[in-house]
Amino acid sequence: MYVKFDINKYSISSVLTYAGALPFIFAAILMYWDLERLPIIGDVQKMIDVYGLIIVVFLAGSYWGLSLNLHDKIRTALMLISNCLTLIAFFTFFWLISIPFQLILILLFLVLLLIDYWLYFLNLNSKDYVILRLVVSIIVIPCLYVVYSS
Repeated sequence: MYVKFDINKYSISSVLTYAGALPFIFAAILMYWDLERLPIIGDVQKMIDVYGLIIVVFLAGSYWGLSLNLHDKIRTALMLISNCLTLIAFFTFFWLISIPFQLILILLFLVLLLIDYWLYFLNLNSKDYVILRLVVSIIVIPCLYVVYSS
């Protein structure tokens, strides 16, 4: 059976955004099946922690890039938010051992989603982007909780 892929229906950014959620899904499935270590990958929990750190820093960095074309107050706020979220992710990953990093990631992803909504209400994000971020967050956050609770 031949399936035609309509590039107009699915933007490359949407496809890549959903693809970015696949490691979280993969880790949740592995942890649910009690496969905490894999021969090539190693510790699944550590792998998803590092991947989550990368994604948080990537999303926070996008605020920095967005801020370069904005006015003073919003520009400064986005630059501070970008740096603060990156530093929080970095320092909690390396030095906060009393709280599992998956819980920190859940909190950071929720904060990032709220910032995207704020940017939408300022007319700096599109409705489609915010909905995409919401759907992917609804996928990623429960996966992180499964990794944490396993």
